[in-house]
Amino acid sequence: MHRIGKDARNAFAAVMMMLVLAVPASSGEVMDLGKAISLALENNNRYKIAHEKVEESRLRVREAWGRLWPELGSDATITWFGADKGVMSMSDGQYDIKFVKASIALNPGIFYNSLRNSQDGHVIAVNDEKRVKLDTTVMTIRLYYRILLTNEIIKMRTESIKALEENLRVVTAGYKIGTFTRLDYLRVKVAAANEKTRLINAQNDYLNAKAALNIHLGREIDSPLVLDEKAIAVRPGEEDSIISWTEMERKDKVAAMTAGALKSRPEIIQIKSRKEALIHGARAGESIYLWPTLFASANYGMNKIMKKDMGVSSTGDIHADYALYEIGKVLEPSGWSKNWTVTIGATYRWGGLLPFDPAHARADQVMSQSKQVDMEMDDFVRGVRLDIQQGVLKLVSASNAIMSQKDNIASAEESQRVATVQFKNGMIDNTKFLESNVELSNAKTLYIQALYDLQSSKAELNRAIGYDYFRFRH
Repeated sequence: MHRIGKDARNAFAAVMMMLVLAVPASSGEVMDLGKAISLALENNNRYKIAHEKVEESRLRVREAWGRLWPELGSDATITWFGADKGVMSMSDGQYDIKFVKASIALNPGIFYNSLRNSQDGHVIAVNDEKRVKLDTTVMTIRLYYRILLTNEIIKMRTESIKALEENLRVVTAGYKIGTFTRLDYLRVKVAAANEKTRLINAQNDYLNAKAALNIHLGREIDSPLVLDEKAIAVRPGEEDSIISWTEMERKDKVAAMTAGALKSRPEIIQIKSRKEALIHGARAGESIYLWPTLFASANYGMNKIMKKDMGVSSTGDIHADYALYEIGKVLEPSGWSKNWTVTIGATYRWGGLLPFDPAHARADQVMSQSKQVDMEMDDFVRGVRLDIQQGVLKLVSASNAIMSQKDNIASAEESQRVATVQFKNGMIDNTKFLESNVELSNAKTLYIQALYDLQSSKAELNRAIGYDYFRFRH
């Protein structure tokens, strides 16, 4: 029996050593929830990628506007040619220099719908960034409160182990002298061992949650982490306000939250923008045959004729010779001559009117995709309504549990105190004492879990609505 007591003390010492290693030290900077969220967003690569895509989509919009800017350039050419007769036979070619060349071709329908398509893409990218931000925020909140929850459970299990260890010591001594039966001894021993196992499980949960939050924050997996233990507590009167909702008030809040979600939820805005983008894409394809393509070009430069030596010839008529001389000066001016041209016109691709033109098939494909988006929107809206309904119910349930367990813990503590006194005085058996300890442990566990459920449900509700966590108002 002495050996059993020694083993129990050794086991208890080992558990306490694990507890010291698992529970964060009280020294060090305390990281509040707001700081944790900021750090998670700052080091989240998915969020950074989403932000870069926002910038990329903004450049696509600028690219679409850039189609209104004419193409500018310059060139210099040398052309050689020859002919037996006609004007070209009078020279070997010419030099051409275009100082400025400008041209633009624009289909109004394609331009407008392509621009709107790129703007819709920008809206999608902005809301994808918001979606990633909300996901990151909710995950941070869950892990933050999970650590606080398991830390509280560790404290509770440690206190419970102390009581059970003391009980085991008393029962072991009584068992040796015959005051307690072997069944009493075995029950106490099993209860203490079970509580140690629960403590070890809580410590493992704590270490896992801590590692997950460190990774989520972009830190080393074993970095020191000291959180604000007061964060898990509810604001004074918060649960009273929530459980005071009538059935009608609860339904009104669900309806109001759902309406807000339909306006604020980034996924819904993305789906709407995707539909708009598809419609504008289809219209851009149709614009090939609905709109003519307008074009304009202009250039300014100089050219020089490479004159051919034709020799001296005369028609014998002085008037005819003079006329040919003047015509030659016009057709083959000497030196460099400045020139400019402006061309304005339009082209129409009438082949696009034919039903087997590829433009028709592309437009039909886009319209089919648009119908698929409508069905996706319908399913998503239903899911949002369900998420909000479940979130409100979880919020009310957690608030009721907090109110209930507050009084329950006080009763359970008093019950254990009385049971301890009566057990020491021999008024009750060991079974009743163990039951009082289990009841207190269960009451505290349910209370801590209710605190976690309340805080996480608020975060999940804000995520369902599309708000930032700190915008929640009960």
